[in-house]
Amino acid sequence: MSIGVDVPLRWSATRPDPDDIMGTMALLPDVLPVGPLHLRRWSPAVAAAMLVAIEESFSELEQWMPWAQEVPTLEALSEVIRQGEIDFHADRSWEYALVDAHTDEVLGAAGLHRTEDPEKFEIGYWVRTSRTRRGVATAVGRARVSAASDYLETARQIVIRMDQANVASASVPRKLGFTLDAPEDRDITAKGHTGRGYVWILELPDRGTPVASTRSPASDPPTVS
Repeated sequence: MSIGVDVPLRWSATRPDPDDIMGTMALLPDVLPVGPLHLRRWSPAVAAAMLVAIEESFSELEQWMPWAQEVPTLEALSEVIRQGEIDFHADRSWEYALVDAHTDEVLGAAGLHRTEDPEKFEIGYWVRTSRTRRGVATAVGRARVSAASDYLETARQIVIRMDQANVASASVPRKLGFTLDAPEDRDITAKGHTGRGYVWILELPDRGTPVASTRSPASDPPTVS
């Protein structure tokens, strides 16, 4: 099964002209190392490899991911990635492809997203079916938390949301030190959604205090949200 959590809430704002953004220095770096893997900023060059990962994992992704209710065309996916690249440089959200550092195979994707609260950020990710049960989801989640703590001065809280029907997904935020905050009503936007979700919260340490490390198990259970 594919592993991942979606981000149902998006921060919105007036979008500036892409020509005014591209090439500017974003708050987060283009590459974040995750052990033998890399999180690399979205770029159109990764679209074809990402589509292969989506196609492999589609039967699981469509259960939990609102964007995966049909297999995207390469053209449509390229446009989504292009918009993600613009958002990255505008510091609205930071989308990365999860890539094997040795083979350049795309293993999934991960994002860090603003909310309406400038101190609160949400993370989302998915891992392709063939690379689950290897601790990848936990490592990616930890990298997202560390990036928020290291690079986003206003970040005080990280949020993960998931559908209540996806019980196995709860293992990842638990491993990362998140606390189950409260259930919530949510829109049914994917085949496996129930309309009820869980909200997990992680309070970040004061600025300058390292984020506590968490144990990375040999494998994660198959989870998708």
